[in-house]
Amino acid sequence: MGERGQRLNSVFFRRGNLLEFIKAGASFRRELADDTVEIAEVLDVFTDLYSIPHVRFEFTVSRPGREPYGSGPRTMALKKFCQNYVERLRR
Repeated sequence: MGERGQRLNSVFFRRGNLLEFIKAGASFRRELADDTVEIAEVLDVFTDLYSIPHVRFEFTVSRPGREPYGSGPRTMALKKFCQNYVERLRR
């Protein structure tokens, strides 16, 4: 996998007292203070060379009064991704 460690089919993570599941194809949403809404779709879950889990995803940004736009693939540590994107839309 090049710079990556091991590809994961899915991973469980703890959100408060709940144990949640994340895998490719899952979608999550977050709303920012200025009413901007981001929708993240998971492309891949993997560990890096230090066994730290990461999420590769694409997201769409919607702002009031503007056309939505997308972004290319991004990578974020699983822990940070779960802190940012707390609302699950699709499994």
